Amino acid sequence: MTFTVKLPPLEVLRATLVVVGVGFGCFLLWQVQEVLFLLVLAILLATAIEPLVKQLRRGPFTRGTGVLAVYTLIIVIIGLPAYLFIPSVVDQAATFSATLPDRLQQLKPYAESLHPALVGTLAAGMIDNAVRAVQTPQQPAQDQIVEAGTTAAHTLFAFVTVFVLAFYWLVERASIKRVILRTVPVRLARDVNTVWMEVEDKLGGWVRGQIILMLAVGAMASLGYVVLGLPNPALLGVVAGMCEIIPMVGPFLAFAPAVLVALAALDPTHALMVVAYALIIQQIESNILVPRVMGRTVGVSSLTVMLGILIGGALAGLPGAFLAVPIAGALQVILAHVLRSEDASQAQEHADPTERAMRQGETVGPRAA
Repeated sequence: MTFTVKLPPLEVLRATLVVVGVGFGCFLLWQVQEVLFLLVLAILLATAIEPLVKQLRRGPFTRGTGVLAVYTLIIVIIGLPAYLFIPSVVDQAATFSATLPDRLQQLKPYAESLHPALVGTLAAGMIDNAVRAVQTPQQPAQDQIVEAGTTAAHTLFAFVTVFVLAFYWLVERASIKRVILRTVPVRLARDVNTVWMEVEDKLGGWVRGQIILMLAVGAMASLGYVVLGLPNPALLGVVAGMCEIIPMVGPFLAFAPAVLVALAALDPTHALMVVAYALIIQQIESNILVPRVMGRTVGVSSLTVMLGILIGGALAGLPGAFLAVPIAGALQVILAHVLRSEDASQAQEHADPTERAMRQGETVGPRAA
């Protein structure tokens, strides 16, 4: 015997419209994922500079002028070193690209001398493949110029967009928060505001900590490369600092180019010295810098970080992998607050009736009488 439940046509239509609406909304979000990525970057930037803007507001600055003052400081800090060092870095990159095939060929005798013979053969074959990949015919100069110009324009537009969105987020943040809090029940408004503040604190601290770590690793790497006599030390130091922001695998990617350059341009002894110096830097970073700089920022388990990177990379490529850690940190804050609220509710439900009534400001005796 079977039972069938017949829903009214109106309920079926409503459920169908909800499903279609959710699917269409997800499709729109997927289509504008680049815009969402820029928005998340803008929010991260805004949360990073929010404490400095608050400090400026204690003086003669408004929120808007305080944000512009911080932007001016950022432009000076980034623009001045870029103006001084980018030309040399570009020259070093061009020189490295031009001499890379010859440097790879110099590695072939070392590879062929490896034992057992199978390992040497495989290493030599990998070098030959790398040389062929580097020496593939390039695009015509005109196409390269157009492609480079398009990429530069797109990058500049995205960079400016992030700063503009961050400006409006900081200026209108209070209004946006009020609108969001009005959409939730009154009993949940305080909890939502608390979670909002905790998430902003975590994200802002994570961004500031990452910037400090990138600068520290880049500076230490550049100094060590100069002492070790590596070619293009500034370029290799910039690469090491930029790779530091990549979760989990960044520390390994940071020094791989320097090891390859040492093998190609110098000798295996210098490559081993680079590896040893990289290990020293990693020990300084993990035991001194990270506990002090990132101690109060986003703390997410390694398994969560790895899964977040894999999922983010599968959904949105490198941008998704980059945002995996801050998004995981925000979700962790929300989940922790929800669990705390549930524990508090259960404790209140199991409390003594008299105690619970006193917490609610009621008096049991007179009403019972």
